[in-house]
Amino acid sequence: MKIAPWIFLALALSCQQQPAGPWKLDRVATMLDEGSSVQLQLKGTAPRKLEWSSDNESVARVDGSGQVLGVSHGDAWIKLKHPKTGAADSCLVSVGYLPQNPILPPSWELFIADGEPHVFDGRMYIFGSRDNYDGMGPDGRREWCSDNYHVLWSDDLLHWNDAGEALNLKDIPDEVKGGGIRLWAPDVFRDPQTGKYHMVTCTNNDKVFILDAEGPEGPYTHARTVTLNGEELGHIDPGILVDDDGKVYLALPKFMVAQLDPEDYSRILPETVRDMIPFMPKDNDPFEGPSLRKRGDTYYYIYIQNNGRIVDTGWIPTRMAYLTAKEPLGPYTYQGLIVTNHEYPKTGNVHGSFECWKGQWIVQYHRSVPGLVLTRVACLDPLEFNEDGTIREVKMSSSGVRGAFRPGDEIPASAAVEYSLGRDGGEMVELKRGEYPVIHFKADDQWTGYRYVDFSGAPSSFTVSIKSGQPGGQLEVHRGAPDGPVIATLELPDTGWKWKQRTVHLQGALSGKEEVFLVARQAPFRVKWFKFN
Repeated sequence: MKIAPWIFLALALSCQQQPAGPWKLDRVATMLDEGSSVQLQLKGTAPRKLEWSSDNESVARVDGSGQVLGVSHGDAWIKLKHPKTGAADSCLVSVGYLPQNPILPPSWELFIADGEPHVFDGRMYIFGSRDNYDGMGPDGRREWCSDNYHVLWSDDLLHWNDAGEALNLKDIPDEVKGGGIRLWAPDVFRDPQTGKYHMVTCTNNDKVFILDAEGPEGPYTHARTVTLNGEELGHIDPGILVDDDGKVYLALPKFMVAQLDPEDYSRILPETVRDMIPFMPKDNDPFEGPSLRKRGDTYYYIYIQNNGRIVDTGWIPTRMAYLTAKEPLGPYTYQGLIVTNHEYPKTGNVHGSFECWKGQWIVQYHRSVPGLVLTRVACLDPLEFNEDGTIREVKMSSSGVRGAFRPGDEIPASAAVEYSLGRDGGEMVELKRGEYPVIHFKADDQWTGYRYVDFSGAPSSFTVSIKSGQPGGQLEVHRGAPDGPVIATLELPDTGWKWKQRTVHLQGALSGKEEVFLVARQAPFRVKWFKFN
């Protein structure tokens, strides 16, 4: 019996299996296109005789040097073993996954939330908390986050790598973590004096501390408490900015900005503390997740707003807002929103920041797996600025940093960012661990929306993978809006609850980048994926 790759990866992520020797692979998972290759590297002192193998050569093959070739869509474990000592390590290679939002293949079951994107030496890293599936931790409790961090990195924003575990809660002294059982949102900066890396982070027990590492992937060690006036901070979600002059600034809720003492960055300089609350609007309460960035001569204080007053609407921090200033300590001016995921199914919060990648600014944020509020996934979208430095509010997209899907792309139905049921859209989603969810249209006139599809290639037909148990189903494809022009109508047969493909010619003139909507006129039926040919 072949075991699903996500089961192995989930075990590796939770147990953090290490090779029985002074070496390991430089990543635990990687993405690869069909026909392209990647060189896996060893970290540490490795013996000469090591054996490479693939558990599925129809997906990925590996030679004796660790060069991996992507063959066909799927997942394969590349294994490295010493024949005499038994020391071993492995990397999950995911081949042919379409770059999109969320950014990681579902087979990884790596749920990264609260991400802080940073570029170090031309490589993009994402530092964030890590959720368990449905929030269920090894302690048997359902809660946000887990007890360890993994660092993501990419050289093109399309193909991502999991560098493995950077920090585990068990390695933090009790006097520092203070009884916390989950690691919450972190941030990382490079020391402008020494070139070393520092992680500032927290536990669910409101303990903020700082750690050190030689490289951005970790491991992070030497945990010590961050203090203000000699006392520990009762805060969460630290955000960091290294200014052009080498000064390091810290942002924390509830809500403040201050400079860190450059001696070892574990002490806040009390004379620099600035209260941010007076700069924030009163109709949407500030909640969590502050982050600091600088673009040109403008400083940005990014934070998470509640959707309304907490006393009126309850706890719904789904708005990423920002303020700007000409000095790191302000005064600041409120400017509006960067992105919101409020209408996305079951999403309880949003958290992230933005970064410049080769001249293009991107915003990193999370949304939930539809129907699983405690399981959040990392997303990226392009970010644009106005001439005055203000930000053009981003609409969550399905296609991510690519900007749009192209003809020929198999678009998972679960890539939808708009649902006719709004925040209750999770009722339309059927989950299967390790795979993209399926959309179940249960009633007539239900719809899902996708941003964006590029029609400049003049596609002529539309193909959908559907499953139904009765004849008479009908699916319409609209552009622009759920009630926009119809570009395809499909009469759906009874497939006997087996997945079948159905193709129909497109109608009307199509060009440029558009939103696309799947609208059920006669239901029920299920949709797995669709594409324009």
